Amino acid sequence: MFKKMMKHLANNLGLKILSVLIAVVLWLIVYNFADPEISNTFNVPIMVINDDILEDMGKVYEVVDKNMSATIYVTGKRSLVDKLNVSNFRATADLSQVDFQEDTEKKLVPIEVSVDRWERQLNITRKNVNMQVTIEDLSTRQYYITHSVRGVPSEGHAIGEVTVGPNLVNISGPESVVSQIEKVVATINVEGLYEDASDNVKPVLLDENEKVIESNQLKLSKETVGISVQILETKTVPVRCETMGTPADGYVFVNLEYAPETVEIKGAPAMLNTIQEIVVPGEFINLEGAVKSVENSIDIASLLGKADVSLVNSDISRIAVKAVIEKLETKTIEIPVKDIVVNGLPEEYKLKYDTDTVKIIVRGRKEELEAVSKANLRLSLDASNLSMGAQAVILNVEINDERFQQVGSSNVRLEISEKSKDESGNSDNAKGGSAPGGNNHAGNVNKPEDGS
Repeated sequence: MFKKMMKHLANNLGLKILSVLIAVVLWLIVYNFADPEISNTFNVPIMVINDDILEDMGKVYEVVDKNMSATIYVTGKRSLVDKLNVSNFRATADLSQVDFQEDTEKKLVPIEVSVDRWERQLNITRKNVNMQVTIEDLSTRQYYITHSVRGVPSEGHAIGEVTVGPNLVNISGPESVVSQIEKVVATINVEGLYEDASDNVKPVLLDENEKVIESNQLKLSKETVGISVQILETKTVPVRCETMGTPADGYVFVNLEYAPETVEIKGAPAMLNTIQEIVVPGEFINLEGAVKSVENSIDIASLLGKADVSLVNSDISRIAVKAVIEKLETKTIEIPVKDIVVNGLPEEYKLKYDTDTVKIIVRGRKEELEAVSKANLRLSLDASNLSMGAQAVILNVEINDERFQQVGSSNVRLEISEKSKDESGNSDNAKGGSAPGGNNHAGNVNKPEDGS
């Protein structure tokens, strides 16, 4: 009978599973009834207390390991330990327990841990029993708050005056940190603005390398400050430069080179409409007696003439001007004497040159001298007051191109004599009896006498 029943149980899978479940339930009942001891680990944030003691001493502290927490091991009945969490524990570091007589850079502060329930039924062990801090003098300094802007206004607009108020702030903290502060900056965003704006912002602390200083040990007398920005309209105007004086003899002013040729200014529309150009007066570019190029750098702002108008880009604050001066070169041109126009020679006289050509020296820029020729020159002389005989006469030289000038003067030697009867008759027939004192061309008078 027994064997038959055991065989029936062994071959029945459902009964096997049921048996296992009953066994587990029985074990859990026994286990919970017994309530064995277990252990658990908790990482509890550390709270510093009695820090006002250091403030009264003119000191300030800093935790060496800012991420440090109190690690504790708790052992107790499972029914109790399973119900605990971090909020049931309190870890404190009491600065009044610091040994200030200890001559070490880092001081040890004892960590005390407590639990808000079942304290007598639990065994609490601390892994770390001390917290390390550094203590140094408390420093307080006053800083001027500078302003900065981020972004760019809308097209056709520029940033005007930026103001911060209040613009002074007192900062307290460890001397080693406060001493790193180079400047305090309040920043306003102007991206896309087309009208005035204001904002309340938190000042940013920067060191000498423009790197942000962040420390929860620093206390600012003002956590936020007001900042306002003025948005002005812009206008692009040309620059025009004037000169005064003339270069030394033998030198010529070629052209002006300057940059920028235009500048962008900002201001109220009514003020901008009164400015059509920026003029650099000739007093800044004086060419008098110059034998080389004249250069100068002129402050643009001083030329605006309006207090309410300024430059959009303050980095481009000067106009660089160069007046190019070149030394003139010379060129000698030979003109046939037959091309000389003779004025005022009496009809009964004739003249004869002692040369076939006359040399004229002209002066100009080297690159332009190639263009000048005898076609550009007109030579003449006044014979109305000349006497009989051989003599030297100064020629009147006219150059039809203002780029060139004559160097010095040009003389020609000639001889004036009376015409023979035959020459007078031929002249009368040829000219139809022109009156004395009429004009004669050199080609008409420079003929050999008596057929010679």
